[in-house]
Amino acid sequence: MKTAKKIISVFVALVMVLSCFAVSASAADKKLNYLVIGDSIAEGFGVTNRDESAYGKIVADTNGYNYKDLGHMGYTSDYLLELLQTNDTYEYYVKWADIISVSVGGNDFLLDNPVGLVLSGIIHYYKPFDKRAVDFNNNFEALIEKIHEINPDAVVLVQTLYNSWTTFAHDIFGACADRINNEIFSYLEKNPGSYYVVDTREPFYKNPSLITTDTIHPNAAGNVELARVTLQTLYDIGLGATTEPVILVEGIDRDYLIEYFPVPLGQIITFAACFATGVRYH
Repeated sequence: MKTAKKIISVFVALVMVLSCFAVSASAADKKLNYLVIGDSIAEGFGVTNRDESAYGKIVADTNGYNYKDLGHMGYTSDYLLELLQTNDTYEYYVKWADIISVSVGGNDFLLDNPVGLVLSGIIHYYKPFDKRAVDFNNNFEALIEKIHEINPDAVVLVQTLYNSWTTFAHDIFGACADRINNEIFSYLEKNPGSYYVVDTREPFYKNPSLITTDTIHPNAAGNVELARVTLQTLYDIGLGATTEPVILVEGIDRDYLIEYFPVPLGQIITFAACFATGVRYH
């Protein structure tokens, strides 16, 4: 009888140990869920095959993440906040995500009277810039808080705004970008641990070779570079095994202005935009 009890005890103990190993192995093998939200940069607008080669997809392929991209052309901070507050799809995927990349801010300036902003920048009259910065600040704080409200456990990555232009437009766009980036760093200083900054400024600084001919969006090489700085951040916080992007499908540069406008207007507008910003026209 005692022998039978010993055998049963050993068997039960063995089953428990094996169960623990199975649970541990299952947890270790769990693929993290990676969500990208925000504007056209988040969308991968600068490549024609963005479902295969946008920087978010490259990050997911490199680290073996499940992947969803909800970025969209034209999204501003106030509209992204509205989606987070009211859209069931956004709420679902924010809850689903283990890691969330956020790219937003550029459209707050670019879509708000761009001609007026350029003229203001030329004469160094920055009050219109300051007004838009205040609006962005309020929206940005609210959307970060909303993300954490929906999913308190998500690791949030926030991208800075880069400035690749090299001509006179460099200073004007730089004044916009500085106001966005100052808020990103200021909020984090006041709320440590709210997110990690993916700093895109250095690799893109006066580097138009990373920008497509619409003069705004990262081209194929630019998406690889965005993936690289994102992977570096994930590696630094222990959520990635490498900083070198794995490219499964090469990106194809997009010439959006030539697509959108009829010939020859598209070529003329593209040439003028490239001339004004220093982006290579081809």
